[in-house]
Amino acid sequence: MVLIRLCQDHLQVEPLCALIGKGLTYLDQLCYISSMQTKKISDGQKRPSFIEAARRAQLIECAVETIATLGYAQASLAQVAKRANISKSVITYYFKSREELLEQVVTKIYTAAVQAVTPQIAAQPTAQLRLQAYIRSAVDYIGSHRMRMVALLEIALNFRTADGKLRYRGTEEWILTALEALLRQGQEEGEFRAFDQHVMAVTIRQAIDVVAPLLAAHPNLDTDSYALELVTLFDRATRKE
Repeated sequence: MVLIRLCQDHLQVEPLCALIGKGLTYLDQLCYISSMQTKKISDGQKRPSFIEAARRAQLIECAVETIATLGYAQASLAQVAKRANISKSVITYYFKSREELLEQVVTKIYTAAVQAVTPQIAAQPTAQLRLQAYIRSAVDYIGSHRMRMVALLEIALNFRTADGKLRYRGTEEWILTALEALLRQGQEEGEFRAFDQHVMAVTIRQAIDVVAPLLAAHPNLDTDSYALELVTLFDRATRKE
C-alpha cells in the first residue's frame, strides 16, 4: 500500500514515546493512526489468510451497501448475508456479532480515507499547502465515496454501546490530534498565526464533515467548489499577516 511505504520511508525506527516526546509531525500521526487501525483488526486473532482477508473485505463492503441502502435499523446480519448471497452463518464465522461487523465497517472507512489523503498531503512542501491539500482531499474523498459516507453517518447516528451511549460521538479524537499536529507545525515554522490549535482543528473538521449530510440532502452539491471555498476560508483564517 502507498501509505505503508510512506510510513516506512518517513518514520525513524524509534519507540512511540520517543516520537511523542519530540512532537509528532502530521505525517507521523497519520502513519501511526493507520498502523493502530490495522492492529485493532488483528489483536487477539491469528493473522487471516489471503482468502480470509478478501472474504472479510467483501463482507464489509456488503455491509456498507446494506446500511447505506436500507438504513441502520434494517441492516441486520441476515440482510447483509442476503446481499452477499451467502448464509448468515458465513458472516458469523468471520465476525462474532453485528456490533463487531459495524466496528470493522467504521475502521475500514477511516483507514481507506487515511490511505487516500495522506500521499496528497505528504507531497506538499509547506504547512500551508499541506492544509490546503488536507481540505481538498478530504472533501474529494467524501464526494467520491458517497455510499461509504452514508453508511458511516448511519452508524454514527445510531450505533450505541450496551449502556445506551452513542459509540461514535462527534469527530474521532485521533482525527483532531492529527490535524492539530499539522496546525502546530505551521505555527512552529512561522507560516500560521497564533491561534488555539484545538479550536481551529474542530472548526475545520466540522466544515468538512458536514459535506456528507449535505450530499445526502443535495446530491448535486458541487464538492469541488465547496472545497475551494473552504481552502480560501481557512487559508485566510490561519495565515500569518
